[in-house]
Amino acid sequence: MTLKILKGVWFFSVLGLLGMFFYVYAGLPELVTLWDGPEPITITRNGLFYTLILTIGLLNATVYLVRQLLANNPGFVAWFYGMMATINLFIIAVLGFVHVFNGGDRYDYTRMAPAIYGSLILAGVWLISWPVIKIFQKFSTR
Repeated sequence: MTLKILKGVWFFSVLGLLGMFFYVYAGLPELVTLWDGPEPITITRNGLFYTLILTIGLLNATVYLVRQLLANNPGFVAWFYGMMATINLFIIAVLGFVHVFNGGDRYDYTRMAPAIYGSLILAGVWLISWPVIKIFQKFSTR
């Protein structure tokens, strides 16, 4: 049951990520600034598009790879679906920041920090949860 729920969460996170990705892409200028400092980091809009499509595709394809290789371990497969959903949530937060940063409107960028750091913390907690679950299961069977 947990596997089906987390599979649904992952699927909707992919849909949300793709929706956010295309929305952000449509509003980006031709030259996208990723870091604004003394030496700004910029990339073309098309370069960002293809880099992110490749990254998102490869990251989410690992779900199918793990599902095929570890079919006999449904607990880990369920956990991995959840992990990929948290990574997708982080990418959504980063895309929101890139959109706001390149939007041209005056905006206090520090307001994006809770979304970005919150999604990073969620991914970190989810990453740590699998070893904790296995340790707990090991001690509870004794």
